[in-house]
Amino acid sequence: MKVTFYRHSLFSRGGDRMVAEYANFLAEKRHAVVLYTNKFSTVFEINPLVEVKKIPLPFKAGTILYGIFKKFRADRVIIDIIPLAFFLSMRNRDRILFFAQDWDVSYYSKRFMKMLVDLLYIKALRFQAIKTIAVSKQLTSLLKKRYGAENVTTITNGIDHRVFYPEIDNKLLEVKGKRNAIFVFSRGDYRKGFDIALRVLNELSDRLLDKAVVWVIGEEVQDRMLNLPLRNFGWINEEYLRKILSSTDLFLYPTRHEGLPLFPIEAMACGCPVVTTEAVPYAVDGENAVVCKVGDVEGVKEGMLKIFQDTNFANKIRKGGFRTAEKYDISESREKFLEAVTG
Repeated sequence: MKVTFYRHSLFSRGGDRMVAEYANFLAEKRHAVVLYTNKFSTVFEINPLVEVKKIPLPFKAGTILYGIFKKFRADRVIIDIIPLAFFLSMRNRDRILFFAQDWDVSYYSKRFMKMLVDLLYIKALRFQAIKTIAVSKQLTSLLKKRYGAENVTTITNGIDHRVFYPEIDNKLLEVKGKRNAIFVFSRGDYRKGFDIALRVLNELSDRLLDKAVVWVIGEEVQDRMLNLPLRNFGWINEEYLRKILSSTDLFLYPTRHEGLPLFPIEAMACGCPVVTTEAVPYAVDGENAVVCKVGDVEGVKEGMLKIFQDTNFANKIRKGGFRTAEKYDISESREKFLEAVTG
């Protein structure tokens, strides 16, 4: 089978990881896989069997325009944002597979953009009935109830347990010394809630100044943005991420909306307590994480302090996290994705 993945960019985010995983697996199974992208810069390995093609119009609108007029020589064209799914369906309708990794409306803070994307969902899922894979039961339910989508299959994301497991790094322990290390993912997307993380950390700075250090991966954070000791790791590979997650004391993830995020699962698999929000569908407050309402700054602050101050509670969260992480295995996800694409 000929399979095409089409997206504006392939970077080092969770959604990019899943695209890379599935493209690689399909190629390993001897399907002809082509990955079209406008921007390509990732820490994830791409199988040499996957043909990577540059979209010839080097701007965001160019990704849409090229997709509108291009008729792909593929049996399946896999797209993971709804605007592209809608526009590419004009010439490739029966071959489009929408890989829904989140509810795209949540990507935007402005009302006009939310309404526009909502309209594209209605057209693509209700009227065109585009075949869809959703990454969680909650997302499947949303797409069915809100848009009347009928052709939706749930395939939950998973992690590679050969990569994510506890492995404390002695050098990192030496660096943090007696301080608690707070791990944060820096990303500018509104829905990820990094602005909330900064607010929480700065409001706690007086209490944590001599007791904590913030470890950041992703986009660089300037020293002036934070009133606590800071170390930027940038974009890192999975092996180093495992060591950081295993050596830190808390993962702060105050996200506003998610499909089924990988980062908290990876943290749980490495034994790192997670403080997050109700947007993470598998997080259960007091069992495998501290879970607060979206935007609840005070609740997040209280949860962080409780993990630092109550060793028994932190250990309970760790054990619950291990049990949760075991349920999400990338091997099972790959097989189900393959079946959905080729079926």
